[in-house]
Amino acid sequence: MNKDYIKQWVKLMMLGCVLLMAGAGNAAAAPNGVMSASMHIVSAADESLDDKQAEIDDYIAGAGQEELSREGFTVTHTVAAGDKVEVGITPYNEEHANFLYEKFGRDQVQVVEGEQAILYGANTAEADVVAAEEAGMNLWIWIGAAVVIVAGGLVLVRRKLFSRS
Repeated sequence: MNKDYIKQWVKLMMLGCVLLMAGAGNAAAAPNGVMSASMHIVSAADESLDDKQAEIDDYIAGAGQEELSREGFTVTHTVAAGDKVEVGITPYNEEHANFLYEKFGRDQVQVVEGEQAILYGANTAEADVVAAEEAGMNLWIWIGAAVVIVAGGLVLVRRKLFSRS
C-alpha cells in the first residue's frame, strides 16, 4: 500500500468517528420535559411555606395516618406552589378538604384532587419497551456510521482501481 492510500483510510476512519460521536451526542441529549437547574432565592414567605409543608408532612407521616384512614382518604402529595402549600388527596370531596382546612387553615393551604403516583418502569412491559427504544436509537447510530465508512471505502477502492497512472 502506498502512503496516500493509507492517509485516505485514516481520514475516512476519523470522519466516521466524528460522525459517530455527533450522533451519539444527539442521542444522549436530555429528553423533552427535563428542566434545567436554576438559582432559587429563599425569601421569608418561602420559609413560612416550607414550615407549613413540614407541619403537614409531619402530621401525614405521624399521628395523622390513622386519622386520615378513618376519614377515608389518603394524601398523595404536598408541594409549595406559589403562595400556598398544595395538598393532593384521593378521593377528593369537599368533606375531606374541609377536614384538612380545619387542621391547617385556609390561608396557606390549598387542597386539590390528587393522583396516586405510579413508578416509571414499575410495569415490566413498559420497561421492556423503553429498553427496546433506547437500543433501537443506538442501533441507528451504528448503522449510520457503518454506512459512512463503507461508502468511503468504496470511493477509495474505485479511485485506486480506476486511477490514471
